[in-house]
Amino acid sequence: MMISMPDSPFLSFELLIIFISTLCLLRYYIHRKWQYFKINGIPHDPPSIWNLGHMRGFFNEGSFSDSFAEQKKRLGPIYGTYIGLEPAITIFDTEIMRKIYTKEFHSFPERTKLLTKLNGEDMNEALLPSKGAKWKRTRSALSPTFSVSKIKQTTIIIRECVEQTLKVLDEIWQDKKEFSVKKLYSNLSLDAIVSSALGTKVNTQTSDGVDTRLTKEVRNLFTRGFFGAVGFTSMLFPPLEHVFEKLGYGLFPAKSLQYVRNFTNAVIEDRLKGDKHHVDLLQLMLDAEVPESEITEESTKGLTRRELIGNAMLMIGAGFDNTANVMTNLSHSLAFHPETQTRLQAEIDEAYRTKGRFDYETVKGLKFLDMCVNETMRLYPAFLVNSRVCRNDTVVNGLRIPKDVAVQFPMYFLAHDPEYWEDPWEFKPDRMEDMTQIDSMMFQPFGAGPRNCIGLRFAEMEIKIAMCEILHKYSFAPCMETPIHRDRVDARRVFENLGRLLLLHLWMGQVSNIPSGFSVYQKQISFVIREHDYKLVFLYYGAHHLPLLLHMNCGAQITKDTSI
Repeated sequence: MMISMPDSPFLSFELLIIFISTLCLLRYYIHRKWQYFKINGIPHDPPSIWNLGHMRGFFNEGSFSDSFAEQKKRLGPIYGTYIGLEPAITIFDTEIMRKIYTKEFHSFPERTKLLTKLNGEDMNEALLPSKGAKWKRTRSALSPTFSVSKIKQTTIIIRECVEQTLKVLDEIWQDKKEFSVKKLYSNLSLDAIVSSALGTKVNTQTSDGVDTRLTKEVRNLFTRGFFGAVGFTSMLFPPLEHVFEKLGYGLFPAKSLQYVRNFTNAVIEDRLKGDKHHVDLLQLMLDAEVPESEITEESTKGLTRRELIGNAMLMIGAGFDNTANVMTNLSHSLAFHPETQTRLQAEIDEAYRTKGRFDYETVKGLKFLDMCVNETMRLYPAFLVNSRVCRNDTVVNGLRIPKDVAVQFPMYFLAHDPEYWEDPWEFKPDRMEDMTQIDSMMFQPFGAGPRNCIGLRFAEMEIKIAMCEILHKYSFAPCMETPIHRDRVDARRVFENLGRLLLLHLWMGQVSNIPSGFSVYQKQISFVIREHDYKLVFLYYGAHHLPLLLHMNCGAQITKDTSI
């Protein structure tokens, strides 16, 4: 007996009805999500699916700063933005910003509610994505490591790492071979953070240009990921973050994540087998370790083993790229401002003649160096925006902010706001002479409030010691081929490139990562060994003022220049 199937047109019609109904329900859901600002009377542009809410607006032709400036002029100092489906209130008012960071911190204790579950099982337990009582417990356990007394103890380790950097430069100069200047600073930063925080020598600084396995995996892990398909899709459609978590997908490459985890765990096991008591981050965390069964929501002390490993991995990542970016950008700025460089070297040389070494007290007293570092961090902020999430319905200076809504502060724009800064795109360290006259909301390289960067003292000390040691021996100078430094990035092109790569990786089935090496323009800079007639030529790729979006690959070669 044959069983006949219904005619295919009938099935096709049913499927068509289901498909159309699903689209209508989805469109209605999106429409409801996009009513928040209209209901609350907050100025905003009409969102659209084509614009991914408002996300494409950030990537219009021109720089990111231009985009924020245009919206501020048209919508005012407080306006709404839909990041995909999620509402976020953009705030330029520095008084509201200051209160949210400090006085109202109890209502805004978290940085973000997005991308907190996709960092890997260990780093999900680290300080950065932690919330509430867990964040407070973790922060209190880690804070003593970055006290002034502890930083003073690490300066010897940092100086040893910088000595190796100078040896690498000497070998490169002698062998006349190509190398990467960004890579040089990145390897120094990795060497310094692992040596200081974990008490382990990793020998990442070599003159042959060959990366260690650790260097490769850390670079792969922490300079990629957030703009991969998983991260980008989760930002557009936050409910998918839970789906990706269940499926085992994350922001970071699984292979690199596992390698760094195994490395960190091996260091911990070696430490536990030894009988020597160290004074570093790892020892502080080990002293605070308690069984996971003893940690509750009410706990105020202690770290579990997973939290310990996750925070150690986070410190490696945090210390790897950002400090290297600051040193790279400062080197480039000095090359284009020889009179500033000469003035800085005079201060450094005088300090060395007086003290005989660059220790904590010496570099702390270098006023002009501090001005140059601050001006570099103003010109090239590490982040475009900072954000906080409202825990309870709150009113700040008359602005009503409902529960679970994010507020974002345009740090990059504020650091280049022409209404506050004279010649905001120029490198002018003298503007940083009196920091009491600088509004801390207009210049916040390490964030602000209780959730500011926990490692800011360490990062500043590493940068200053490294630049002192290098500038005491070397000078920076542009080559004939060096273009003008003040190039701006076409943000729309960045977005289009990111979109193409996203589609390519989805098509290829690679949903975990997208390479972040967008080649935008080239730069060249040289190191000149002081009182000699040779210089090292550095080739820069990328946009220095967007270090989180654009990866900077740097090549270099040594040439003779008798004009120096």
